[in-house]
Amino acid sequence: MFYDQHGFPQPNYGWMRVFVPHEDLEDAWQQCTRHWLGRICHRLGHRYGTVESQNFRFVSDLSPAARGKVLAMLESSRTRICRVLGATAPSEANGKHVVLRFTLADDYYAYISHFLSDGKFAGSAGMFLSDGYDHIAYMESWSADEERRTLVHELAHNLFAHLPLPSWLNEALAMAFEADIAGTSAEPLSRELAARHRAYWTPSTIQEFWAGRAFSDVEAQELSYSLSRVLLHLIYTEVRPPEGEFSRFVLRSDWGDAGSIAAKEHLDITLENLVSAFLGPGEWAPRPHSWQHERAADPPAVRL
Repeated sequence: MFYDQHGFPQPNYGWMRVFVPHEDLEDAWQQCTRHWLGRICHRLGHRYGTVESQNFRFVSDLSPAARGKVLAMLESSRTRICRVLGATAPSEANGKHVVLRFTLADDYYAYISHFLSDGKFAGSAGMFLSDGYDHIAYMESWSADEERRTLVHELAHNLFAHLPLPSWLNEALAMAFEADIAGTSAEPLSRELAARHRAYWTPSTIQEFWAGRAFSDVEAQELSYSLSRVLLHLIYTEVRPPEGEFSRFVLRSDWGDAGSIAAKEHLDITLENLVSAFLGPGEWAPRPHSWQHERAADPPAVRL
């Protein structure tokens, strides 16, 4: 039922589909999840515990009052995001959202290392993890506001998990919700930052952006998030799609072509022209045939 990775238990739900009758599957799923979180709390120490609300299970070593505040914030943020998402919001899910809060950085990085490929990766405040049971892991921050920003960002990823979104759009939407709900003030696009963009992006590096790999690259990560924010801003301010078309664009977008077909059908623009509006003329079109045929944009999504 469980296997150990880097000192932490991970659930194996595959056995249930084989041995558990379909009518009992939901109950077995819930029991297995509670047992898994109990094991994580045991591994982290006696101060850790799990609390539940209507839509969440939250693991932390916070006081009961502080846990309740976090759960209330998560519930209100989920309601607000789902209201905005409309038809894009998931109609059903297996179990509640699981959120793990780590007090020690060593514990956090030991835990997420199981979900990361070998090699270098950029640091993060939190991650949405889609291997096994979809869940969020994040690290204690120096302020409640910073934790709120992290949680809203990763919760947006969680709520988009059922859609095959390209990484750039997934991240742009998560940042937009973070700004709207948690009050994040985006870094102004200074001349220096714009110059860095124009120096870095080439017909080769832009393919890493479209494929999603640039978001986990230490060198390219900051500019990738920034470019995603710029492209979404251009859609809102310059393209100005008719009412309902933006939601249809999100629903139609697919990682396999970085959203090219959806942009033409619902925004009446090519992604090449969208990028050209910022970087100037160039070979900016997604070229999926040049990518490795793997879902590079899959979560976990790393937040700066």
